[in-house]
Amino acid sequence: MNIPYPLLCTLLGGVLAWMPRLVHGPIPEKFNVLYIRGAIAVWGFYSARLSIGFWVGITRWPARWYVRGPLCGLLALFPLTLISLAMPGCGWP
Repeated sequence: MNIPYPLLCTLLGGVLAWMPRLVHGPIPEKFNVLYIRGAIAVWGFYSARLSIGFWVGITRWPARWYVRGPLCGLLALFPLTLISLAMPGCGWP
């Protein structure tokens, strides 16, 4: 069975994207405290994680997939990291 590389990366990324939810979150309650719908807000994080496999599959630079993965992950999650740092009670003390 010969699966196209972008499809393989997307499927693998879709499975692996749920692993952080089992370990640390983000949890909706940290958004609920600020009167933001936390159940909806955390989907920004989930959708960014789910898209990383897709981005790795369609990106050709850098050539090594193990370099491309962290780079695509950084680019996909960095905007959400800034939002998380702006939340009171999150980020650096």
